[in-house]
Amino acid sequence: METLKVIIGSNMSRWIMHTDMDAFYASVEQYRNHPELVGRPVCVGHDPKGGKGRGVVRAASYEARAKGIRSGMPVSQAYRLCPDAAFIQGEFESYGVASDEFMELLREYADGGRIRRASIDEAYIEVTEGVQLFGGPHKVASLIQESIWDVAKLPCSIGAAPNMAVAKVATGMNKPRGITIVGPDPKDVMRFLEALPVDAINGIGTKTAERLAKFGITSLGQIQRMTIPELWPAMGRSSGWLYRRARGIDERPIIDNGPRVRKSISKDRTFMEDVEPDAIEYLHGVLKKMCNRIGEKLRKKTLRFRTVTVKIRYSDYSTIQRSKSVPVETDCPDVLQRLAVEIFAHRRDREKSLRLVGVKVSGLKESSEQLCLTDFL
Repeated sequence: METLKVIIGSNMSRWIMHTDMDAFYASVEQYRNHPELVGRPVCVGHDPKGGKGRGVVRAASYEARAKGIRSGMPVSQAYRLCPDAAFIQGEFESYGVASDEFMELLREYADGGRIRRASIDEAYIEVTEGVQLFGGPHKVASLIQESIWDVAKLPCSIGAAPNMAVAKVATGMNKPRGITIVGPDPKDVMRFLEALPVDAINGIGTKTAERLAKFGITSLGQIQRMTIPELWPAMGRSSGWLYRRARGIDERPIIDNGPRVRKSISKDRTFMEDVEPDAIEYLHGVLKKMCNRIGEKLRKKTLRFRTVTVKIRYSDYSTIQRSKSVPVETDCPDVLQRLAVEIFAHRRDREKSLRLVGVKVSGLKESSEQLCLTDFL
């Protein structure tokens, strides 16, 4: 199932592995929620309604990417590129469950059971002891990859290197279902990095890459041959950081940041056609339905919220978000609805048509009993 790409040798030293799930949301839909979609182009996002739908693609399977579909693309455009793609709304809850499963599997291979979550679908672990035990980094990576597939039914790619920064770069070199090994010799690490573009480094985005390009800097090899003072005009105070990363220097330890904590629950609705600002009854009904869905999730997860946020996107794509907090956490559905409607009524522009509305609760806290506030409004 895996593709192995060994960059250099594997003298025993510190070993960090970065595991990144391949097309995570789409893979959860294909391999866990809808196995009949395996091998088909899958887009997580709103129904395109025959090319007339609104909203964007939140995630695309590799089959969909082969058709030119990308995350953030309007679903109408994705439909035109691939009318046969399966468009699935998706539920964040199932992604959270899948994330927790493969994170716990990683913990079984991590030295000291320590795992550093980077996001819902990627994490770092140290496997120095495991490499010595199993006889090499690619053996450990293969075991992890097979374990995640066997138990969680999800594909992943793994990068193994002396530190987190290089492991992160390595993971992206051989997707999907790849394993890329970068050994510990500093010279070999620099050789691995030198031909790569500057934005291969995690933390270098499009704007920073464009700024570096204005100074004629496009590859990590160029940075390796520069001094910090020579980098200063382009990077300022970040010059030292980029100087070290281009050379594969990263001394950060693996610090366990604990289990995934849900920070918010949200729902949004993109309308097929712009809704006139005077359609108050309809808009309030949409808000209340979203609040009911959020309330069901809160009760199922025994969570209470502290803050309600309402998002409004107008027909000109301008977007506002406004929030209000309660003095004590609650999971009372009446409070949630009243707050959402109140925020919407007081903050919206009554002259503009609406393209989207959304509701989010945050400041979540676990609770074993229900608390309903009725007298603070």
